[in-house]
Amino acid sequence: MATTIGTTTDANGVLTASATGNSALNTVDFNTFLKLLVAQLKNQDPLNPLDGTQFTGQIAQFSALEQQINTNNKLENLLEQRDYGQQTLANSYLGKVVLAPGDTIAMNGTTEFGYTLAKGATKVEIGIYNSEGKLVREVAGDKAEGNHIVTWDGKDADGKALAAGNYTVKISATDTDGKVVATSLLTYGKVASVLNDSGTASLILSDGRQAELDKILAVTSLNAS
Repeated sequence: MATTIGTTTDANGVLTASATGNSALNTVDFNTFLKLLVAQLKNQDPLNPLDGTQFTGQIAQFSALEQQINTNNKLENLLEQRDYGQQTLANSYLGKVVLAPGDTIAMNGTTEFGYTLAKGATKVEIGIYNSEGKLVREVAGDKAEGNHIVTWDGKDADGKALAAGNYTVKISATDTDGKVVATSLLTYGKVASVLNDSGTASLILSDGRQAELDKILAVTSLNAS
C-alpha cells in the first residue's frame, strides 16, 4: 500500500499532519514535527493564538513516536541478526551426523540413540525391533528427567550379533502413580540440506527427516551411511 503524508488545517487554523498506509509511522520523525510546528506558528490566528501547552503536548507525543520507531528498528535488526546466525549454524551442520527426533536406527555394529523424559519416571522400558516388527532386545532405561544416550552393541537378548540394517526403537515410561511420562526418541542421521522457511532454519536429513535446530541433541563429524 502506498503511503501519503500531508497537512491539513483545522478550525483554529492549525496545520496538522495526516498519514495513510501501513508504513506511515516509519516516515514521520521529529524533524517532520518541527517543520509542522514552524508552519503552525506562521499560520496561526494572531487574535486566537494557540495555547503553549498544546505545543508541549505535541512535542511529547512526537518524541515518544520517534523513540518507538527507533525501538522497532532496533528490534528488526536484532531479528535479522538472529536469523542470520541461525542460518549460519544450520549450514555448519551440512554433511555431519546429528542426533535428532526419530525412532529408526541404522545399525552396523555398536550404535547409539537417545531419548528424553519430560519428568522423572519410576519405570523406563526400551524395546528394539527388527524390520519384521519382532522384538530383538529390551533394556531398562535411565529414569531421571532430561536427555539420555543409550549404547546398543547390536546384539539380541541372547548375545547374538544381529545383521546390519534398520531397527526401530520404542520406549515407555511411567511415574509412581502408573501414569505415562512423556518421552521422545532421538536417532542419528546425516544432514543432507538446510531449509530456510520464513527466517527459521531447519535441517533435512538423508533419511527424509526434518529437524529444527533446537531439537538437535548432539552433532558429530563422523560419516553416516
